[in-house]
Amino acid sequence: KNASHPSRKWGDDSSNLIKHWSKLSLEQVIDWQTDSNRYGGDVNRQTSQWLQTFLYNSSTLELRNCVEVSYNGLDPVQKGGAVYFFLILKEMFQMTTDVVTALKSTFSTFRKEGLTKIRNKNVSIISRQLEAVAVALHEVGALPDEAPLDILE
Repeated sequence: KNASHPSRKWGDDSSNLIKHWSKLSLEQVIDWQTDSNRYGGDVNRQTSQWLQTFLYNSSTLELRNCVEVSYNGLDPVQKGGAVYFFLILKEMFQMTTDVVTALKSTFSTFRKEGLTKIRNKNVSIISRQLEAVAVALHEVGALPDEAPLDILE
């Protein structure tokens, strides 16, 4: 993606930052934000600034401090709502070893307890929960091979 203009660089490529943030790198988001700032026009820049301000004002002091370490080191043309949002997501949903271990235990717990701990023994609820855990673990390459067996047993 080395084209000189964003329309040639990005083409029809699109990624939903909310749904697929864990599949994107900080460099990709910064690259998009930079192009948006340079070529997006005043309305896009203003909207991006509003998003960044909203996110900043909606965050705890602790979260702000963590995000600002990375954000303040960026060049002004790299800053904006998308980058700030990405940094918040990375900070809030880090996949540490402890998080991966806890998520993996979801499958073995379900194998042992089944629907007994689920409100009204609702299959739809546990299905969505197990899918979310599986997707999160798969995205970081940590989905256990035995997960399908744990679910089906």
